[in-house]
Formats: sequence, C-alpha cells, structure tokens
Amino acid sequence: MSTVGTTYLTLKDKLAQTIDGRVTSTIIDLLSQSNVLLEDAVVRECNEGSTHKTTVRNGLPDVEFRKFYQGVNASKGEYTQITDSTGMLEVYSQVDKSLADLEGDCNQFRINEAQAFLESMNNTVQYNIFYGSKKTNPAGFDGLAVRYNKISNDTASLGYRVLDAGGTGKTNTSIWFITWGDLHTHLLYPKGSTLGLLHEDKGAQTAFDKDGKMYEVYRDHYKWDIGMTVRDFRSSARIANIDVAKLDTDDAADLIKLMISAYHRIKRFAKTGNTVIYCNETIETYLHFQAINKSNVNLNMDNIAGKPVVTFLGIPVKCADQILNTESAVV
Repeated sequence: MSTVGTTYLTLKDKLAQTIDGRVTSTIIDLLSQSNVLLEDAVVRECNEGSTHKTTVRNGLPDVEFRKFYQGVNASKGEYTQITDSTGMLEVYSQVDKSLADLEGDCNQFRINEAQAFLESMNNTVQYNIFYGSKKTNPAGFDGLAVRYNKISNDTASLGYRVLDAGGTGKTNTSIWFITWGDLHTHLLYPKGSTLGLLHEDKGAQTAFDKDGKMYEVYRDHYKWDIGMTVRDFRSSARIANIDVAKLDTDDAADLIKLMISAYHRIKRFAKTGNTVIYCNETIETYLHFQAINKSNVNLNMDNIAGKPVVTFLGIPVKCADQILNTESAVV
C-alpha cells in the first residue's frame, strides 16, 4: 500500500493545473487547508454524462486440472454493474462594490470575503464523501458510510471490511482505511465538464436590499460537480462503533488491535493504490498519545513532506474534521 510519492494525480494536482484563471492558487490553498482529502483523492471523468458505470467482479471462474485427451468445462466470472452519480454543489458570493473599492487590493478583498463560502463547500464535500446519501438527499451522492454499513464474518463480503469496536449507542465514531486509485476508490466529475471547483467572476451586478432598493455589488459564482465510486470494496475498511465516551476508560476499544485487523483485511487488495487512514481530532489525539508510547511499535511519529505525521505500519493518519462523534451503531 503506497503512502508517499504516489504517482496518482490527485484532486489537488488537477485543480492546480486549472487554466484561464478559473481557480486561483489562493483558492486552491484555501481548499486544501480545510479538506485533507484533497491531498489524496484520485478523480476521474464519468463515463456516462453525470453518472459513472463500473463493473465489479464478485465471483471467480471455476478452473480445473485435466489429463491428456480429457476436456474441461467452460466457466466465467460473476460480475455486477453499479452506477454512481455526481451532485452539483453551488453558491454565490457578493460584496458591496463601494466597500470593495475602498480596499487597496479589491480582488484579494473579494477572496477574503469568499472564504466562508469556500469553507462551507469544502465541509459539505468532505462530509458527503463520508456520509452522503442519495436516499436522504437525491441531489447528492452516496458516501462511504452508506456503502460500508453492515458487519459480516463472510470474508468475501463488503461487511468483512467493517470492523466492530463494540459501541452500541450514538456516541460512536469511525476510523477509515481508504485506498485511492483507478481500481479502488476515486472521485468523479461529469463527462465533458471541467474538473473541480469552478469560479466565475460575475463582475459588477445590481442587487436588491430587503426593501427592494438597488445597490451595486461584485458577485462571484462557485460550482463544484462531484461524486464518488468504490470500484474494489476489498481495498478499503471501516473500524466502526468506536465509543468516544469510553476512550479513557478500562472499557475502551483496543484500537491498535482493530487497526491491525483492518490492515490485514485489505493489504493484498490495496497494493496498487494509495492507502490513507482518516479519523477525527478525538481519535487522532488518542492515537498521537499511543504513538509516543515507545512500547507501541505499530504507531510512529514520522516526518512526511516536512510535517510531523502519525503513521500506522507506514500509512499516514490524517484528521478529517467531518467524521462525526455521534454515529449510530453499525450492526
């Protein structure tokens, strides 16, 4: 499982190559500061408009030995076709023209004013990667928690990649082992569209106050069409039902043992991808304490790209703020 120096082109890389001034480098930096998934997520164009069809093999063909002058039976694998969709995330930002013109750098002032909108888009994208559900929001896309939502002892099933940390109430969180790659998990954007967050400077526009009176504003339009597909569920895993209320008690889940189990359940399927571990700040802090315990040889503090990062068996552990501490128990 590759963790550093991956050759995959990530969403951040793609956004950095956007031309014609649609997305400034300032905006890219703002995005990556609040969404760690941008550093890792692989993104691909949909193969059917705003939807993407993927053929998943869920059964191997039967093979057999034969003797001379003796035939064998024909066989085939078993396949399932799944369809994933993208959602359109949009927002407008506007500032009073007279106020912006008072500033020495009008464009920078407008970007500063737009930060709240950008952060909101980022939070929404990151939240939906984990918890998005077309059942509750048909305009969006299905996230990881909708897919990895059952626990099973069947080693061939998706549920085998969902490990139970024992929590039963609604004070639970999860640790995610996500393997990004063309053959694994990747994000989507509609066929023929422009990748990533689009920014359109609408320039000076007339707006109306609450009394219907007119005034001039600078208006910006931000749009992000995005979806996700999981091509090989075997290369990612979820440690669910981690009761955060018990972390500092004798009844706390043995996270290291569970992480070792998750690692071994996916490692042979994840070799061609880039695996990253995601958790929220509560778990990241807990694991940091574990990492500085010298008797714990699985967790370490490493330096990656000039930054101190907790790693588990060489896999970076990153904090994703949108992972909840209020998950219901997965069964």
